Parts: sequence; structure tokens; C-alpha cells
Amino acid sequence: MSFWNRKYKDSVFTDLFGSDRDGKKNFLDLYNALSGEDYKLGAVSLERKVIEQSLYKTYNNDVSWEINGKLIVLVEHQSTINENMPFRCLEYVTRIYEGIVPVKKRYSEKVYKIPNPDFYVVYVGKNKLPPEQELRLSDAFYKKDSSKLELVVKVKNCNDPKMLPLAKNCDILKQYCQFIEIVERMYNKHSQKKSFQRAVETAISQGILADYLDRKSREVINMLCAKYDYKMDIAVKQEEAFEDGVQHKAIEDAKSFYENGVSIELIAKSLKMTIEQVQEIVKDVTVE
Repeated sequence: MSFWNRKYKDSVFTDLFGSDRDGKKNFLDLYNALSGEDYKLGAVSLERKVIEQSLYKTYNNDVSWEINGKLIVLVEHQSTINENMPFRCLEYVTRIYEGIVPVKKRYSEKVYKIPNPDFYVVYVGKNKLPPEQELRLSDAFYKKDSSKLELVVKVKNCNDPKMLPLAKNCDILKQYCQFIEIVERMYNKHSQKKSFQRAVETAISQGILADYLDRKSREVINMLCAKYDYKMDIAVKQEEAFEDGVQHKAIEDAKSFYENGVSIELIAKSLKMTIEQVQEIVKDVTVE
């Protein structure tokens, strides 16, 4: 199935280290910098792994390759690290394994070999983070015990050469970080597409991802639009969730006050509601 037969768009990260014509080489350079390995293109077995739905719903921001029997999952973050990433990676790798292991083989007596997984978050944001850290699935369990299920995600701070010189060791990553910095600096939410166009032109003029951006400037601009639309959508959903939570608490408070004999007028004044709103909320509340 074609990589493009999907309902979401790649991010620049996914394209640069995955789908692009140079994606295989770029991925290998990045993985070597992340892991300390020294794999050479042409001397290793490399196969891209793509599933129908990304870790993100609107655009695809992850890269998965199988390299010499090891499954590498890379996820990029440009803002706060999501501490639920181990669980999301668990969902993700399960779907990859479903595509690797034939259904009939899952019920056979003989073990069907699967590639060892390794998970990385590639952080290129501005927040101060340690050079590297680990997120563990077991941190989400109700109790820390000897449970056998574990998944570890390695978070690599790629944007601070003083702390972890990954960008220094990987030129394509260094240029990617520089490009994202230009995009963020020039971003204008009122003229989104034009600001991305200027960012692309500026990067090319400075020799940053010049070949890649020159070949794919229109696609890159569309990818950036999808990404920033997604960021805005998430921000709106978070705000709506907060408002829903506030509203739910106000309703519960109104019911509790009424059950304890507080007048409708005082409830309305305290919770900044109309008398009619409070009456509607407490109409089915029984006062003993």
C-alpha cells in the first residue's frame, strides 16, 4: 500500500527522515547520532514501517524503520514532552507487529521472531530539559510493583549542543533544527502560508536544507500548514476541555449548595449564573 494512501499528512520531520528520497540516509545518520552506532548505508538491511494511523490523528510525526532486525520508532517533539508517550508507543508498536506477524503464525506452536523495539523521542523544543531521560510505561501503573510489562522511551534533547551534541554529530539534524527555528521566528498566525514561504526562502538562502527545500518547497509549506492547524486544534480542544470541566464543577457545586439549603438566589450570585440556570440544574434535586 502506498505511503500516501492515508488521511493525514506527513510532518517535515517524517518526510525528511522517512518518506523523502533521501529519507533512508537521513534516518541512518540520525539513528547513529542517537544510539552511538556507526551503521553504513548499503551495509545494513533497512525497511520502512508505516501503519495506517499515526500517533497523531491529523498529521504524521513519527518515523519507524527496521534496521538489521531491530525496530526503531522515532517521534519528534517541539513543545512539552508528553509523558503518556510510552503508552502511545505501546499502541503504535503493537500495530506494527500486527503487520509483521501473519495471523496464522500467531497460533502456531513455534515462536515467530519479531524485531527488538527501540523508542526515541527527538526533542527540538526550547524548554530546558536534561541531555537525555527515560519515560517508562510502568510509571503509569497504579502501583509500582514487579509487573512484567514495560516499555521505555528515550528522550533525547537535540537542540542544545552544550548538553548533548547530537546536532553537532548529525548535520541533517542540525539543519533541521535551524530550519524549525527559522519557521518559529517568522511564523505569523494571521498570514500563515506566507510566513512559511518566507521561512523556506530564508533557509534556502542560508544553505539550510537547501536541496530538500528547493525540491519540495510547496509540499513543505503544506506540511507546515497541517502541523500548525493541528497545534491550533489541540489548543482549542484543551480550552474546551477546561471549560467543560469548569462547567461540570459549577453544576455539581450548585446541586450540593441546594441540597444543603442554600437559596437559589445566593447560588446564582456565588456561581455567576442566572436564577433560571440554577433552577434548571436543581429541578430534579431532592432536598431532605
